[in-house]
Amino acid sequence: MRDRLLTAAQRLEDAGHPDSAADVRAVAAPGGWTMLRAKDDAEKSAGTNLALTIDRDLRDQLKAKADEFGVTLGSVVADGFRRVVAGEWLPPKLARSSTANKTVLNVRVNDGLRKQIDARREELSREVGYRVTQSSIAIAWMAEDLGVDVATVDTDPVE
Repeated sequence: MRDRLLTAAQRLEDAGHPDSAADVRAVAAPGGWTMLRAKDDAEKSAGTNLALTIDRDLRDQLKAKADEFGVTLGSVVADGFRRVVAGEWLPPKLARSSTANKTVLNVRVNDGLRKQIDARREELSREVGYRVTQSSIAIAWMAEDLGVDVATVDTDPVE
């Protein structure tokens, strides 16, 4: 699909529509599909605060990407929670980072989604072989969905 979108962008460019071509290229970029999601004001205001202790640089990158794609971090986290609940995605194990540059990132997430994640946390932890938390899901999904690098730990056994 990405190749087809880039071909369409080139055709738009060739036909004299550079702004439209740039829009198509932006959607075709890694994580660009998130721009297709409408801003969900209900998602932004609903739910309760989820405080994430996170590296300050990572927080800044996530906020910048969310702004670039026109989404709220809360809606991105909610999407990740929905995928975990549906069995469509499992969070990678995040590498520990130094505590020297930590800050708190606050996102609002629907209470029902949070309860569904809590109900599956022990099962998920057994399945992946490490402790899964709302925070670990939220941080890993935001990074993956928005195309921001975050250090993970390889949990596959070495053969």
